Amino acid sequence: MNPENGKKTYESIEIPEKLNEMVTQTIASKNKEELRMKYEEKKETKKSTSRQPVWKGCVAAAAAILVAGTVGLNASPAFAEEMSKVPVVGQLAQVLTFRSFHGTEGDVDLNVDIPVVQGADGKELPAKVNAQIQQITSNYEAQAKAAMEEYKKAFFETGGTEEEWAGRTMDLFIDYDVKYFDDDILSLELITAKGWVSADEERTYYNIDLKNDTELTLEDLLGKDYVAICNKSIVEQINERIATDENASFFGYGENADEIGSMGGFETVDATTPFYLNADGEVVISFPEYSIAPGYMGIQEFVITP
Repeated sequence: MNPENGKKTYESIEIPEKLNEMVTQTIASKNKEELRMKYEEKKETKKSTSRQPVWKGCVAAAAAILVAGTVGLNASPAFAEEMSKVPVVGQLAQVLTFRSFHGTEGDVDLNVDIPVVQGADGKELPAKVNAQIQQITSNYEAQAKAAMEEYKKAFFETGGTEEEWAGRTMDLFIDYDVKYFDDDILSLELITAKGWVSADEERTYYNIDLKNDTELTLEDLLGKDYVAICNKSIVEQINERIATDENASFFGYGENADEIGSMGGFETVDATTPFYLNADGEVVISFPEYSIAPGYMGIQEFVITP
């Protein structure tokens, strides 16, 4: 169920040399446009619902963290950890935008909103989550910019001209969504995506028991039989999607039943399977692109109902 297996197989399909440049440009343009539309729509949703920032606590503490976030725009994980130590009244918590930047750097169009989790005084897990988020997002930005520079260098080394290069950019998105939030539990989604020659999107989830300062697991939420419960529900939903949508395709199911060995495919969940809680408090299992289905199917999610 490794997404890289399916991705590498699809990317290895050869394209006739004469069509390569045309196909690459067409795909890149389509991927970038779809990605841009998706995240512009997400931004509009945020504005209309006034979701950002989300807080439970005193207004003064929220304002203090926002100021700190602005000053520490390009701060290290250590700075994020220090921010998480700002006192909060009682057992309440907050999710705020730590860094927000929308602009162009070189050939990369950046659309960045990075969260910081503020837990109650004395809680340690929010600091660890903030440090990890800072590490993930800073690495993602650096790797994306390096990949674009490498692509640009290769383009000119193989005969490309400035005129041909004009307009080629990478759209890079870093965003977050508070999936579920109450006095006891926070379920947070971190999104990293980029669109250029190809479009890639990754999601990382943090499910925090705010009261006990622990990370929630599938077993915590669904009980000791969580594997059987999830597997049964996911298989049923996969078969239902194949039966009701002629374009639905999953490795190892339906017409692709023989592909589960070479391409991956869903077999079982385990303690590392990504998930979040939706607005109704239901467990939602999330599978990355290429892990259980072809790339065009995108990220696949399944609501688990015990």
